[in-house]
Amino acid sequence: MPILSSQRLAQLYKTYAATEVAFNAQVILASGLVTGDVHLSAGDLHPRSVLYACSMKGARIIAEVGDDFPSVLARNGNIAALHLSFRPHDKAPDLTFFVSSRVEDLAEYNSKSRRVRFMTLSFEQRPPDILIGILGTLLEINANAIRRKDERIVLTSESMKKIGMESKESCVVFSGTARRCIVRDLSFSGAKILVTASENPQSDTRIALKLARCEVKDDNVLDGRIVRVEEVEGRNDVVALSIHYSSEPPMKYRQQINAILPVG
Repeated sequence: MPILSSQRLAQLYKTYAATEVAFNAQVILASGLVTGDVHLSAGDLHPRSVLYACSMKGARIIAEVGDDFPSVLARNGNIAALHLSFRPHDKAPDLTFFVSSRVEDLAEYNSKSRRVRFMTLSFEQRPPDILIGILGTLLEINANAIRRKDERIVLTSESMKKIGMESKESCVVFSGTARRCIVRDLSFSGAKILVTASENPQSDTRIALKLARCEVKDDNVLDGRIVRVEEVEGRNDVVALSIHYSSEPPMKYRQQINAILPVG
């Protein structure tokens, strides 16, 4: 993740400190959380844990603990240290840190095993800047996906480089057939593409866009509908299709769009 200024971190903390992020599969991928390196330390016990959700004020985790864990925790005044590790996408070393926490609640996760506990933690102090930056950026992306959902980003060599696209040439599937296309612009809510006029696309047709060439396997498929078919000035062999996504795009896609939005 990029290095954020102290002013930027302060702004993110002020805006999103109490807002929780659920760590589902998409968020784990986008944040770089090293799931095998999450644990809670209480005394000499260090049970491996699952990060269920986290804010800048606290976290909720699931951990398998021994019968002696509650008594060890009590002897430490319910204070424990949450160990987290994140792997940057630029292949830099993992970012690892502890957050001093108070265990506010220690409940059975299910009736099948008393050893698996669901814990609610409150942080004893402001967490490290690493965590503020990661959570704040994810929450800002979600906010922008609503507030700036229709803001279009024209694909240029600079914007393509930021999101890792090597070419504007991509692939769409509609009417049961895969077709080449050229991507003109992208937004949180849709895209505009060019296809050959002979394909005879129609408004309200279901369509799937893959931001890669047709022969490249890509699970990041954006499903939507054609909402407008337009002529292209000076060209009678191609038409422009406006696509509106039918569901919320994956977090990775939203992360890429956010990275190329102008600040504002």
